[in-house]
Amino acid sequence: MHTTQAATTDPATRPARGLSMETWLYVAVAVLLAGVIAATVTFGAVGLAMCALALVPVCYTMILLITLGS
Repeated sequence: MHTTQAATTDPATRPARGLSMETWLYVAVAVLLAGVIAATVTFGAVGLAMCALALVPVCYTMILLITLGS
């Protein structure tokens, strides 16, 4: 076995696999935004209102977390 092969099989020097947390957040925001746009285009103002209504608990939770300092 050559030294280059040993370096690539060593777990400490192997590159990290998968996506970073920041990339996952960007993907989640993009998917959410695409869903809101699709609902608005398909159903008009009612689709936009239903998306806003669905996000009320999320906004409320975020406000509570900010207030509590978590």
